[in-house]
Amino acid sequence: MKAVFDSHIHLFERPYGDLFQNSHIRSGPPGELHLYEEYRKAFHITGAFVIGYEGGHCPRNNRFVEQLSGSRPWIYSFGYVPPAPKGFAARARALLERGHFGLSCYLDCASAEPWLASPEMRKFWELVESRRIPLNLNASWRHCRTLSNVLADFPRCIVLLSHMARPPVTTPRSLRAYNRAMETLARHEKVYVKLSGFYAFVREGWRYPQTGLAGAVRGLKERFGAGRLLWGSDFPPVLEHNSFAQALHLIEEGFSCFTSAELERVCRRNAEQIIKERM
Repeated sequence: MKAVFDSHIHLFERPYGDLFQNSHIRSGPPGELHLYEEYRKAFHITGAFVIGYEGGHCPRNNRFVEQLSGSRPWIYSFGYVPPAPKGFAARARALLERGHFGLSCYLDCASAEPWLASPEMRKFWELVESRRIPLNLNASWRHCRTLSNVLADFPRCIVLLSHMARPPVTTPRSLRAYNRAMETLARHEKVYVKLSGFYAFVREGWRYPQTGLAGAVRGLKERFGAGRLLWGSDFPPVLEHNSFAQALHLIEEGFSCFTSAELERVCRRNAEQIIKERM
């Protein structure tokens, strides 16, 4: 691949690497940014969706990424919105006025699911649909049915699901349940799934390639097609498990279900289409 677009990275005000004593990343906020810009040169990365998250060690991540993006046109920032329906639309609108390209929300527990379809959220769904705002959801496949019901009323919403919606690969039965859940979303033409975070869903995440996820990847391609899958590195968390080169080449070397033309779509053109729709 001559050029790629990274659909999932993070840039934190306190480097993620600071959480680990064995980190090889330079200390201080500029460290991770410098490292990623070196990767951009080495692997011909044209741009990246920078996914915001505020909590724990990074409580002011939206502002931090805003500052970085002002002088770096390759950054397409997704401002973080906490998962609570009251005032959600107003918070989202404020982030967009501050210049964020898209919005980011994390659904980390089952109790967060019902608010997706709550009456208070209609203003938010109307906002992102009318303005073609990409919404990045870090969600579980167990949220798919509720999300599908919402998108039935807002079919033009652009939704990006991080990390393959956390596929279970423990048993054939759990994989079948995952595939059925993802099929409910595949009918919505503006839902994209990110092929990212592979290390997090197998027992030995450091062991490359993570071929135990082959069934999940094949199922996603069958249901969404190569035109609605996105490659993401999950920088910098991935570096505690795999090298950046491994993260980039995994879907090419670890799985055999993509042609060269399909890889080009997954690794660049699909993200460019999302940007075109947004702009």
